Amino acid sequence: VTTKFIMQYLATLSQRCAEAKEGNAANPPRSKRPVVKKDGSLNNVNIEQQVLQSNPILESFGNARTVRNDNSSRFGKFIEIKFNKSGTLIGASIETYLLEKVRLISQSEGERNYHVFYEMLMGMNDEEIDQFLLTDYTAEDFKMTSCSGTFDRRDGVQDVDTYVELRDALEVMGFSPEQQSDLFSIASAVLHLSNLSINSIKGGEESEIDYENPHLEPILQLLGVTKKNLNQALCYFKIEARGQSYTRAVQKEKAEKGVEALIKATYSAMFDYIVRSINASITVKKTATSKPGAGGRALTDKGNAVIGVLDIFGFESFKVNSFEQLCINYCNEALQQQFNLFVLKNEQDEYEREGIKWSFISFPDNQDVLDLIWKKGFGILNILDDQCRAPGTTDKTFANDIYQKLTGKPRFEANFRQVGARQFGVFHYAGLVEYDTDGFVEKNRDELPREATELLLSSSSGFVQELAEIISSSAAPEPAKGARAGPKKSVTVGGHFSKQLAELRAKIDLTSPHYVRCLKPNGALI
Repeated sequence: VTTKFIMQYLATLSQRCAEAKEGNAANPPRSKRPVVKKDGSLNNVNIEQQVLQSNPILESFGNARTVRNDNSSRFGKFIEIKFNKSGTLIGASIETYLLEKVRLISQSEGERNYHVFYEMLMGMNDEEIDQFLLTDYTAEDFKMTSCSGTFDRRDGVQDVDTYVELRDALEVMGFSPEQQSDLFSIASAVLHLSNLSINSIKGGEESEIDYENPHLEPILQLLGVTKKNLNQALCYFKIEARGQSYTRAVQKEKAEKGVEALIKATYSAMFDYIVRSINASITVKKTATSKPGAGGRALTDKGNAVIGVLDIFGFESFKVNSFEQLCINYCNEALQQQFNLFVLKNEQDEYEREGIKWSFISFPDNQDVLDLIWKKGFGILNILDDQCRAPGTTDKTFANDIYQKLTGKPRFEANFRQVGARQFGVFHYAGLVEYDTDGFVEKNRDELPREATELLLSSSSGFVQELAEIISSSAAPEPAKGARAGPKKSVTVGGHFSKQLAELRAKIDLTSPHYVRCLKPNGALI
């Protein structure tokens, strides 16, 4: 909410500057971008409208009801808003961090999946319901929207209304009717995928998709794949040895995990596509120079100003804390250190230089916590990366490895009870958080089987193929560094997030930060 208010304020100031400038007869009117409406007509919108309309889109696809917040962002974002010398907004760009993909599979009691699913099921008209193969279905009929038993919002916001806002925002942002149809087709496809069942065959040694499942045909139509290819992707895998390729069947449990991986990867790729499309609409197009005689002028950064707005996850501590909470709290530790250094240490250094009499305020240094989580050689996430890249490792081997390497380290806790339950504690700046290692290895690998990627690439839908390309590029190994670097390393979620965090801190260090402390305990919603 705070981020939206800040963006609305900046956009309003920009609009006033632009209107004042246009009031001067010497200045030409501002150019507006034509966008195609649902009825095929053109509508002219300005950049302020587009920047603001990114919010409803990202909220629908990336926000959800949690225990304490009915519109909680389940991803982080950094928005750079650019202004020219006269104070007029000329463009923006958005970078996102760590979408909570596990929410697609399950939610805690009292929480919901992402808003878009409920908005579609409540807000679509009969024609749209038929188009996206959702006739006679409600949120209670799909596993991924019913597993928590929670279907509404407590803040009075109706999914019917936010669906209308989403459609309007997509239109203003320049998403064509075809692009919008592609997005809702994928959202509907993952709803049906959550209800796909797998049968055991041949005494439980092999498996196959349930060909009688009523959700199978919608999946095939929406993804543009064949029944044979879907079964092959989920229930079989290929191995290569000595130049030969062999196909092996998988058991039911592994095939079901493959369905979950397909849901998470496809939705996440669609979210990335949405962010890229938004950036393509609102980012300043830079060129080095103007060509003589050209009708327009080149846009460069010279004389332009940037205001960055960071809307990032808050510190989290739940009854059960997993890999996602460790990444989120690591981010909070890093930003808290940056806050301490900038606001407290630098301010006090200035007081000393100016000879102001005052009492020194001590503040804790949390570098040891950051080292515990991400220091080369013994950081928790580095140990996890090593486990994920080694064959045959499990959550149990990861837990044993951190107990062996970290017991006795500052800020680390692993008592008898925790070791028995494969848990560990970290003393964060905000307090002790206990983490359960169950699922750490799988979540950090976040692998989609190669067969599933090939399935999406075989789709008759160009959009599904594009999502497959996004998935493939995000999973590509990191390039080797140096002439003797050895084999490329696979990209892990923790490693990628740590790299993003380092880049974010470097970006913030180049700015003059201002902090908005948001205190929203929501004690009544515990």
